[in-house]
Amino acid sequence: MFAASDIGEALFYALPDLASLNSVREHADQIGVVAPQTFALERNGELRGSLPQELAQVARDSSVALMPLVVNAGFSRYNAMRLLRSASARDRAIGALVDQARDLGLEGWQIDFENMPSYERAAFSRFVAEVAAALHRHGKLLSVAVAARTNDDPHTHTFRTFSGVYDYAALARSADFLSVMAYPENDGSHPGPLASTPWVRRVLAHVLLQVPPEKISLGLPTYQTDWMQRRIRITLRRRIAGHIRRVFRFVYRLFHRNGPAIDTREQPVQWDAALQSAYRITGRGHRRQVTWVENQRSFAAKLRLVTEYHLRGFSVWRIGLEDPHIWSELPQAERAEALPPSAAPPQLVVGGGSGR
Repeated sequence: MFAASDIGEALFYALPDLASLNSVREHADQIGVVAPQTFALERNGELRGSLPQELAQVARDSSVALMPLVVNAGFSRYNAMRLLRSASARDRAIGALVDQARDLGLEGWQIDFENMPSYERAAFSRFVAEVAAALHRHGKLLSVAVAARTNDDPHTHTFRTFSGVYDYAALARSADFLSVMAYPENDGSHPGPLASTPWVRRVLAHVLLQVPPEKISLGLPTYQTDWMQRRIRITLRRRIAGHIRRVFRFVYRLFHRNGPAIDTREQPVQWDAALQSAYRITGRGHRRQVTWVENQRSFAAKLRLVTEYHLRGFSVWRIGLEDPHIWSELPQAERAEALPPSAAPPQLVVGGGSGR
């Protein structure tokens, strides 16, 4: 088991479902922060969403801080860009975030804007600075979820369309910390682990060039991915797009791989020592499937990086999906002081407000 002083703050993302609720209830003493993904900002700055009432009550009863995620509505690029470019929309959004942080007794917010192009980098950094300044005036925190990358090459497609919008240094100057989403390392066209330890180490090495370790929360996945199923979906999309010949070559490579025959029954989880990642192989021949699994062993391997680099802590996506054995790695969370009581959260939070 790791010591609380070594791994820092344990943040767990949650959805408004029974799996998240039950896991928070069972392990509340090992959780520092719960971050429900239940709020969104519309393009006009209107804040929509609510706290899951039972989840919030469990957190408050256990003195677990609440720091909800607020996303760009629908993770829409259009919504995000309209909001970032409108002073009135930003002002409305900031007022609503401050008001609801105070009214609901929140620790603060985590901004999780995704799917934005790199040319919105300055606008996004400005928005984060404005939100942070307003929240700080009222004793509230702001964190930002950022995509992982291992370099700042502006010519890559991923940088231009997804990860390049996050100016690590600028965001860290404004926010209290960044949750670096160190996953997924691979996708359906390049199957492999969700987050091998060597790759996560390269991510941290790059982020640490721009952000002090005390402002980094390492994002850890707790789910598993079957890349064959995802590749089939990619194949269908490409076929629809008219890339028939490329699809046939893709499918041929996919289903005609060399390797020993594997029993069709489910196989036990295996371990890749170099990648420090777990996987399971099922099927044989063209039905052969590799499922990369985030289990206790791979979780602990990445948790050691939090200790090694003296990071602020870690952020887990998401509670309710985890291998139950990971809890044996985690100590009781340190508590600063009990959170103040708060009225039950409303079912719907509407934008606007004058808290700025």
